[in-house]
Order: sequence, then structure tokens, then C-alpha cells
Amino acid sequence: MNYAYFLLAGGLGGLARGVMGAYKNSLHIGNGKKIDWKILGFNILVAVVVGAVVGGIVDTNPTLALTSGYMGLDIIDGLIKLSK
Repeated sequence: MNYAYFLLAGGLGGLARGVMGAYKNSLHIGNGKKIDWKILGFNILVAVVVGAVVGGIVDTNPTLALTSGYMGLDIIDGLIKLSK
């Protein structure tokens, strides 16, 4: 399978995580506070990039790349701990 599919699947997983995180944070915002769209957009962009990187690392199955992209930094942290 083409490597781009794994990057795309990981990026979609990261996008899902970023959107879910934004939704959870929006539930805790009080009535007087506003959402900072620049920070929100940056957080989602970082989640997509990290998800694509992890999806590219786990290039065996698109479904695994998608879920790995969703877990993103958690997987990278686990790989770093295993390598020590």
C-alpha cells in the first residue's frame, strides 16, 4: 500500500483527537470566556502532524495507522521508554 495512505490515516486520527480535545475543553469554558481560535487551530494542526508522523511509523495497516494517529504522542512516549 502507498505510504501516503498511512500518513493520511494517521493525520485523520490526529484530527479526530484534536477536535475531541477542543470539544472537551469547550465544555469547561465559562459564559464570560471565549474560544481562542488561533490556539485551537494550532493545537489541531499539531495533532494532525503528530498523527501523520506516527501513522507513517506504523505503516502496516491503515486502521492501525488511524488509531495510532489518534493516540499520537502517547505512542511516541511509549516507544522512547522502550528504547531506553
